[in-house]
Amino acid sequence: MGYDEAVRRGFDQCRARGYRCDLQEAHLTGNDVWKVKFRVDGRGEKGHLHLDYDAYSRNLIKVNDKVKDKGGHGHGHDRDDDWDGPGRGKKKGHAHRDD
Repeated sequence: MGYDEAVRRGFDQCRARGYRCDLQEAHLTGNDVWKVKFRVDGRGEKGHLHLDYDAYSRNLIKVNDKVKDKGGHGHGHDRDDDWDGPGRGKKKGHAHRDD
């Protein structure tokens, strides 16, 4: 896969996620991986989308979606969906054990 195909595939992936995409960089690494990076915005969200493609198989091998809404919450996470019930969590600071 060459530069033009890597960029085209990146734009396709970016648009499929509903973003307006601005190409920032695309380059081939020494291990035959195309790194394609976009600045994105859409639906009240902004951030970056980094995509890695295998240069020979053309497979998408890694996605790093660094997009946040204006409230600072990561893309794809509803606040209500994260509730797993009450829990103690990890203690921080000096509270290493129950007293």
